[in-house]
Amino acid sequence: MSVSTKAAFAEALKKMMTVKPMEKITVKDLVEICGVNRQTFYYHFDDIYDLLEWVFEEDAKRSLPKEVVYDHWREDVMIFFEYLYENRSFVINIFNSNSRLYMLRFLKERLQSCIRAFADIVARDMNIDRQDFDFVIEFYVNGVIGIISQWLDLGMPASTVMADTKDRFMKLLDGSIENLLARFQSER
Repeated sequence: MSVSTKAAFAEALKKMMTVKPMEKITVKDLVEICGVNRQTFYYHFDDIYDLLEWVFEEDAKRSLPKEVVYDHWREDVMIFFEYLYENRSFVINIFNSNSRLYMLRFLKERLQSCIRAFADIVARDMNIDRQDFDFVIEFYVNGVIGIISQWLDLGMPASTVMADTKDRFMKLLDGSIENLLARFQSER
């Protein structure tokens, strides 16, 4: 019951975000949609932002990769763009709200673990200082977050991510993490 109640609140939040900005959504709105009382909401969540965090975590578990696998890294990276596009009204509403930084921080953390998993494989036989390794990861993660932010700022047009940006992005990343890590390799 608990997980299904939480899921009902998550769906209610997403539904409300198609008609109201995040800052204007109230607990009252959500409990009316779910047909429960306020105490039920507060039993599960501290506030709407706690619910929003739960939605991100659940969506990530269900939709986003935990790591980027070397043999199909392109597909793994594109899952992030596809998730955002499939949930665009929800995502754009958050992006245009005071919760923007939370969402970008969440995506950054998830991307960081994915790119780190990929870079760990690439750098397996390289002698790279840990600070340099972390710097390379941060460089790539911030680049991806920058592209995502720009795309969200444009309103997430389908042609941008699904065609032009996808091709450019793949050309940019193809082999570049390996090359950049190799530049930081030191003699043993």
